[in-house]
Amino acid sequence: MENKFQIIIGSPTDYEELVAYIWINGEEVALVQKEEGTDKMKIEFFEERIETELYLDVFIKALQEAKNELMK
Repeated sequence: MENKFQIIIGSPTDYEELVAYIWINGEEVALVQKEEGTDKMKIEFFEERIETELYLDVFIKALQEAKNELMK
């Protein structure tokens, strides 16, 4: 099974900066935020929604794309 991902940039009210939501196989699994600056980005997982198995390469690509989108 191939994992497909999508990055959605958002501006939730509880963050001062934009965040990048990571969706894999149609499920929101995490968000990347840069509240402490672009050199200290953090990932937050949505535990109740995370799939139990993901391809590592797909997840790394999703994280990199999320970071790149927030750096724009």
